[in-house]
Amino acid sequence: MFNTPVPMKRSNKFGSNYWYVYSPKINRMVQLFSDLEYDHWLLIEGNPMIKKFCEQPKKIRVLVNGLYVTSIFDMWIQRFDGSQSFIEIKYLQDLNSTNPMSTRSIRQTTVQQKWCEENGYEYTLLTEQEIRSNTFLLDNLKTIIPFLRPNLITNEVDHRTINQIIGNQRLTIKQIRENCKHLSALRINQTLYRMIYLGEINSDISEKALSLATEVWKDGK
Repeated sequence: MFNTPVPMKRSNKFGSNYWYVYSPKINRMVQLFSDLEYDHWLLIEGNPMIKKFCEQPKKIRVLVNGLYVTSIFDMWIQRFDGSQSFIEIKYLQDLNSTNPMSTRSIRQTTVQQKWCEENGYEYTLLTEQEIRSNTFLLDNLKTIIPFLRPNLITNEVDHRTINQIIGNQRLTIKQIRENCKHLSALRINQTLYRMIYLGEINSDISEKALSLATEVWKDGK
């Protein structure tokens, strides 16, 4: 179990962009040291199959060719099925073996994979190719996740009302608003976005931009 990040200074990630964001999934602030790490966090945060995660979860020290190499993973995740994985985030250009500037990154990922194999953990190396393959989903999560701030309390009556309206239908957000004219657009969005985030309802946010035409439905439709 990994719950506490290894302390890191911003200067340790020279040249990287820095993000300090609130995570509804683990109910604390999270430090991310590049735009790519931020985009990856959006996917982790918005994945209802993932129970918890920790950024910069562990520092390892591995003997390679007679020398000890240290490294810190970018993320650890635990899924609801109990499986776990350590994740490293790299730009493709940093994994180019023909580029002398990539030597450190390649050594780092090699060491991490070796450690995971020796300790029985799944290891995943992701680049912008995988993380940014669906810009619709990323952009939509950037809209949805801020609605899950801790100061925005869930209205159980709104939740029950919208859940009943959806029922066994496949509806657009516009249709739901038309059936909930006593609720403000803000309250409807807040409830729907939380339901999508928690996996209580399905949606087409991975297929098109979030709008009044976005469709939601329950399993089986």
